[in-house]
Amino acid sequence: MSLWVAPAAALAVAWLWFLARGKAPGAVKRLAFRATLLAVLAGLLVLASARGVFARTSGGFQIALLLALVAVELGYLYTTRFCPRCGFMVRNLKAAACPRCGAPLPRHGMTSELRRPATTETRRGRNGAE
Repeated sequence: MSLWVAPAAALAVAWLWFLARGKAPGAVKRLAFRATLLAVLAGLLVLASARGVFARTSGGFQIALLLALVAVELGYLYTTRFCPRCGFMVRNLKAAACPRCGAPLPRHGMTSELRRPATTETRRGRNGAE
């Protein structure tokens, strides 16, 4: 093993801890999370290319592999939300408020638009009829 592997692993764990639990504005952490996921995707593609994965496979498999990686990344981006106030990472889409500070959370991870507040009114039918 190389000498730099242990410090790099410790740095990666510290970075992931910061993304999940650290305190920073939600927009900053969302941008950092997106950059991290893009860096991981690029790193996987570079590693696969260096190991010759793409040299020994068909074009269809290469496209399928790339689409699978992009789908996983989009899934993480959609399901991971950050509290706009304290930056807490929330991976539960059912939660409407931040477990740490109680601020309203975005609808999903691909937007910063907050959820509509729950109303106590009964829904009316067509043309205002009950």
